[in-house]
Amino acid sequence: MSTENMSLLIGLLLPSAYIAYTDAKSYTIYDKASLPIILAGLVNAIRAGDLPMALMGWAFGFGLMFALAAAGGAGGGDVKYAAGLGLWLGFPDTVHALLFAVVIGTAWGTVRLARAGVLRERLKALAAGVYLRVFCGVKGAVPLQKIPDDPDAPLPAGVVPFGTCIAATVWAVWLQSLIFKGVV
Repeated sequence: MSTENMSLLIGLLLPSAYIAYTDAKSYTIYDKASLPIILAGLVNAIRAGDLPMALMGWAFGFGLMFALAAAGGAGGGDVKYAAGLGLWLGFPDTVHALLFAVVIGTAWGTVRLARAGVLRERLKALAAGVYLRVFCGVKGAVPLQKIPDDPDAPLPAGVVPFGTCIAATVWAVWLQSLIFKGVV
């Protein structure tokens, strides 16, 4: 295994596997996993001479997830994890990885809502809210479920551990790159 792949494995992939597990189990991304990803990503970017693209990826990942967290749709662990991912992948690849993670999360959330028996009601409320907002100008008409600030409060139906979705994307992209390089 090359030094680059070994760095990626130790600095991003193994902590991502831990994040996927803890986020799926307890909806928590611990700093002891996300902060080393940030530090290792910064060191790797400096070593590889790709610091500008890494910082752009960091800014995009951090900025996007910070905006979602401010709106109540993500947690602080997601913000730090996406920022670290941005340092490892750089700007254009961070956009693609987070977009793919959103696709995974949306599919997973839709299945969870369907299993909870509330998918049809949520879709009706969403359609009505979008109609009121777009055609009638009613602000705040689109119903969005927020993640509660209290960690002991029950989560709304359909909430998905997004860190797990990001981790799945990271592993899938890495395995895909190995396949295309002919390593696997």
